Amino acid sequence: MRPSCPCLSPPRDPIRLPGGAGNTTHGQGVNRGVGFAVGFKNVCYSEGFDDSCAARVKLWRGADEQLVGDVRCAAAEVGQGVTNVILQVARTELGTDDVALAPGSTSGVDSAGSASASRMTWMAAGAVRLACRQALAELEQGRHEVDVERTYHHPRTAPLDPETGQATGDRVHVAYMCAAMRAVVEVDVELGLTRVAWIGTAQDVGKALNPQAVYGQIEGGTAQGLGLALMEEIQTHDGLITNASFTDYLIPTTLDMPVVEAELVEEEEPDAPYGVKGVGEPPTVVSTAAVVSALRDATGRELGRVPVRPDDLAL
Repeated sequence: MRPSCPCLSPPRDPIRLPGGAGNTTHGQGVNRGVGFAVGFKNVCYSEGFDDSCAARVKLWRGADEQLVGDVRCAAAEVGQGVTNVILQVARTELGTDDVALAPGSTSGVDSAGSASASRMTWMAAGAVRLACRQALAELEQGRHEVDVERTYHHPRTAPLDPETGQATGDRVHVAYMCAAMRAVVEVDVELGLTRVAWIGTAQDVGKALNPQAVYGQIEGGTAQGLGLALMEEIQTHDGLITNASFTDYLIPTTLDMPVVEAELVEEEEPDAPYGVKGVGEPPTVVSTAAVVSALRDATGRELGRVPVRPDDLAL
């Protein structure tokens, strides 16, 4: 971690203590705990599924013979930043900033698959790169305008044996993502209230095409894991959801989030376009475990379930 990080002694501003604006404590009866977690997550689809993503590129020479491009890809933008990645790839490959991206749709281009399994950056980048390179090659043959579509497939994987559940080939998953996290928490052991004070994490991101977006994905994934650790719970009875409404279904807000110090480990994935990997899911995998580990350290409790409730923490 960075030498200046406050991980050993986060400031004890009363508003940042357990209970926050409720002014329940000024530090009395508050225990600090530190926890760690390391986790792996597969990227893209696995176990023999032939996953693919299509992209279409229209390329022509405009005024002064400058290249102009139009890109179509049905990749769903759900906040993860894939539209920016598509434009980055297209402008890099075509050597021009004069590239427009059509709205994400299967109208005029084949499917891009789902925005899941941390696959969208990997798959869309692969498809757009293929289409751009083919469009350039055809334009260089003397044509004034070209319109090409190409489909990218990630490396093939092998299914599991249905009897043993074990791999039938050398590669069950396309690749893996890894993250390690350290969480510092403070617990009011009289009231069972808690506050996550600081989180530090290091994550294998392959190649960060847009570092700012990668940091955002790590913080967002961490927030989801914090919510699972401390407050979010879908309650059911006889198969029916019993939560009254989203009014009392709590999720982390800005005030619940600590400082997140993230270090990007850029070890390029050899089989991925530009060496990229997905980044959104690994923080969720490890943050819940790191926070609960820190709560155990602060209270000495076993804490065998999440979300951890105040009754689980009060001594």
